[in-house]
Amino acid sequence: MAALHDYKVSLRWADDSGTSSYNDYTRDDELSLPHKDAPLPGSASALFRGDKSRYSSIDLCVAAVTQSHLMRFLEVASQVGLVVVAYEDEAHAIVELGSRGDGVITGVTLRPYLTVLDGEHANEAAITRLHERAQSMSVVARSMAVPITVTQGMLEVVAA
Repeated sequence: MAALHDYKVSLRWADDSGTSSYNDYTRDDELSLPHKDAPLPGSASALFRGDKSRYSSIDLCVAAVTQSHLMRFLEVASQVGLVVVAYEDEAHAIVELGSRGDGVITGVTLRPYLTVLDGEHANEAAITRLHERAQSMSVVARSMAVPITVTQGMLEVVAA
């Protein structure tokens, strides 16, 4: 039997003048998660009159994809004995907007940059296989309806 896990997020939005005009209401909101130190400031994308200094739903979606991949990659690396000492990712998503302002994320590309200790799996071919395995295990990636591509970024192998 599968184990079920429950994730909760509270969202709060308020604007004293309300939505009487599309141009005037705030797009800012606040996300709160149980047991987290601080709320996460959210907003609409700047394209939709939001505050670009706050997190949009698309930002958070791309962040979820890359963080989920990272965690699974570190897990599979540890299982085969690959010692990862640094991991950076420059994730990228493309959003295609329709004429009504509707849209869709057409794809997400991850480009992990790794620093690993020298060893049996410290080569691009082995690491590519580990990325494929991690991607197949990622809860977020498996829940997405868009293609997620992992393109190997720079690989630095350092002496053990």
